[in-house]
Amino acid sequence: MIWFVVMAVFAAIDWWAVSRERLRVRYWAKPGALLALILAFTTAGGWHRTSPWFGVGLIFSLLGDIALLLPRRYFLFGLLAFLLAHIAYIIGFNPTPPPVRAETLALTAVLGAVTALGFRQLSRGLSRRPETTLLLPAVMVYTLAIGMMTLSAWLTLWRPNWPPTAALMAGVGATLFFISDWTLANHRLIAPVKHGGIVVIVTYHIGQALLIAGVLHQAGLL
Repeated sequence: MIWFVVMAVFAAIDWWAVSRERLRVRYWAKPGALLALILAFTTAGGWHRTSPWFGVGLIFSLLGDIALLLPRRYFLFGLLAFLLAHIAYIIGFNPTPPPVRAETLALTAVLGAVTALGFRQLSRGLSRRPETTLLLPAVMVYTLAIGMMTLSAWLTLWRPNWPPTAALMAGVGATLFFISDWTLANHRLIAPVKHGGIVVIVTYHIGQALLIAGVLHQAGLL
């Protein structure tokens, strides 16, 4: 689809801008990538033939992208926007209760442990600095939300209406989104991560694109 190609172009420009610290370029390249993904979802009929909650999640993601480009004081607005995006994706992935099987329970335990360990590491770093200690409740809620979103995406492997290829695309995409957010939290709130900016934006764009491509593929739209 043409809009996925357009997104890839904007994303590549944004990656270059991050590597060269060209903030002015990022002001249009980063939102441009998500806007192209929204158009890909819209023109494919995603609002009507898949859950509209995925479109809502994309819009909140776009708002989060814009907030994170602004001065540091807008960081919490970006956090809130992406929290709402994850909640929208959770609803989209779970039109009915998730399947309960030995495999899904095992996956839930594994991802739950990974999410808990991730939050534990973040909380230790945040608690060392008085100015970030207040963020602990917000980070806890956010970590829980993205963990649940990632789990919801992988659980589509056991949903009969999800082809394996579509489920894998959604699961890998959600995992990359998780990695992006976890790296961003460490990079912004605790200590700079080597090549952190590039890791954050590359995993974010590829993750979002794979997640939405999986959703469209599940509905026969891609």
